[in-house]
Formats: sequence, C-alpha cells, structure tokens
Amino acid sequence: MKVYNQDKTQELNREELDLEKGYFKPDKIKTVHHDAVHAVTVEEQIVELQKQGVAIEEHFDNIANVNKFYRVNAVYDGGGKDVSEIKEIPAQEAYDDEEDIQVYVPYTEAELKKRADDKRHAELKAELAKIKEDIEQERFGIVRDDYPEKKARAAEIINELRVLEGKEAREVNVEAVR
Repeated sequence: MKVYNQDKTQELNREELDLEKGYFKPDKIKTVHHDAVHAVTVEEQIVELQKQGVAIEEHFDNIANVNKFYRVNAVYDGGGKDVSEIKEIPAQEAYDDEEDIQVYVPYTEAELKKRADDKRHAELKAELAKIKEDIEQERFGIVRDDYPEKKARAAEIINELRVLEGKEAREVNVEAVR
C-alpha cells in the first residue's frame, strides 16, 4: 500500500520513515475523475452516427420480439461485416475512483514528549519491580552486598515516577536509606 505525506502531495518510502516520530493513518486518494454522463437513447445515437456517415442496420430479434440496431464497423471482401449493437446509454452521476493509501502523520512535540515519558515510566516501573524483589529477598535473609544501593535507587525511581505523573518529588535522605 502506498504511503503519502499529510497533504497527499508526495509519495513516501515506507522504509525511510521513523515510526518513533510518526504513525500511519488509513486514507484514500482520488486517482481518476469521471464526469457525469447524460442518458442517450438508441434513436439519438442513430441520428448522430448517420450524421457522421456511419452505416446502420436494423434486424428483428425473434427471441426478444423487438427491432435491434447495429453500427457497421467494417465490411469485408467476402461480404462479412463487423457490427456492434447500439444500446441505450444510461445516465450516470460524476464519480471519482479512489485508492486506499496510508498517510504518515508525524507526532507533535507534545505527543513525542508524552511517548518518551510513557516509555520512561514503563522502564522505571520494571526496574523498580526488580529492585523491590531484591529488597524483599534481603528481608528474608538472602544477603546482598548492594542492599543499600538498591534502596537508594528505589527512592530515586519513585521520585522520578512521581515527577512523570505530575506530582512533586519527595525529599529523600539517601544516607538514611544506605
């Protein structure tokens, strides 16, 4: 599927786009415009073709029990003919052919910041969960050399998470934690 810029004025190379800085949105693009067509009867076509000097033949259709009219496209030496039936042309409203595409929409600065904050938030939560597990092991008697550092890092992470969540950081006495 083709990818275009937001204005749909330029096709973009999908491989060159950075999905960390934007995203794809489904859309459509007009490929061909078809003008409206007014209805044209068989009789109107016959009159126009005769003005142009085109030969017309009329044959009775026994099955449909009607006369049908044919345009003579070519006459061959052996007497054969190439003909096409003249049929009524129905009216048709104007329409556009459209193609499904994707539009690359770059993230705004605010969206980029929120995405970075959300990513950092997830990273910190994962790190904090691991640290909490380590601290819990210390409480159950599994001695770790880095227990004070883990507690201090947990306090830093909690404060950074608070800031990301729009809360105020708490003051932590790192020496007391160690």
